[in-house]
Amino acid sequence: MVEHWFAQTKVDLRDSSVATYTDILNHRIFNHPELTSVPVDKLTPLTVARWWKKINDENPATVDRNKRAYSKLRAAIGLAVEYGIIPYNPVEIRAARKRPVRKRKTLPETEDLKEILEHMPERYKLATALCLFHGLRIGETLGLQHRHVETTPAGYALRIEGTLQRLVNDQQRTCTRWQPKPKTDAGFRQVPVLAEFNSVIENHLNQFPGTGEEFLTTTATGKPVMDTSFRSVFNNAKKRAGAPAEITPHYGRNWLITRLAEAGATPKEIGRILGQEDVSTILDVYMRVREHRPSELMSRVNLAG
Repeated sequence: MVEHWFAQTKVDLRDSSVATYTDILNHRIFNHPELTSVPVDKLTPLTVARWWKKINDENPATVDRNKRAYSKLRAAIGLAVEYGIIPYNPVEIRAARKRPVRKRKTLPETEDLKEILEHMPERYKLATALCLFHGLRIGETLGLQHRHVETTPAGYALRIEGTLQRLVNDQQRTCTRWQPKPKTDAGFRQVPVLAEFNSVIENHLNQFPGTGEEFLTTTATGKPVMDTSFRSVFNNAKKRAGAPAEITPHYGRNWLITRLAEAGATPKEIGRILGQEDVSTILDVYMRVREHRPSELMSRVNLAG
């Protein structure tokens, strides 16, 4: 039943999502014969509960992925209910349906981000500036091509219309593939470049020229850069810069969202720049308040009075 469900579901999935689903099913469901050997009409809540306990005992550090396996199993068995094979869905575990508590990111200091950028190799400085100060996701950044750099009356801008995905091919080798379609319509957008980073773009284009569909950021041999490789270089630069260990390239979204909010942007406007449809995510996960801002804002109120 799970295989039948997956065959139906993957028709509408991106290649990267198919790869993720396949990995979850292979390592959380298909390799558990005590679950898969049971006919769907003989599956009981107790069998499911034992499977749930086992995958959590085996994978205690990946609770979120375990829950994703549960949701896929529940969806698959839900088809059996829909088809009239069984009267109810035995895949029902409250703990598995609880949303994980997200760790709140601290607001990174601008100077720490600048120090990391300074310690990055020249080849990766543009990608770092786009992640840390323009809120681009790693896949969006590494997927940028030369044709995506635009000039406007206000300066440079970047046209986001795809992402670079890391996949496992049919030969079980890790590779990259440019996906010309963001996950949501909000992903298609133009991101203005902050004026102080115009020189970073110009230096990059001069040192690493290219045209058309050639990637902006490549390895020394001209190949696309995998996200894992970029993270490795980023972490080395972070150590050399003495920046806080928790900072990742994704923290740049936190930094930019907060600065845009302080500049008076609405959540919808911020979402347009960040390619984020879910306004609640902007408010609850990313947006932070710098320590001095409450006093500064109250001071402005007093002056206004």
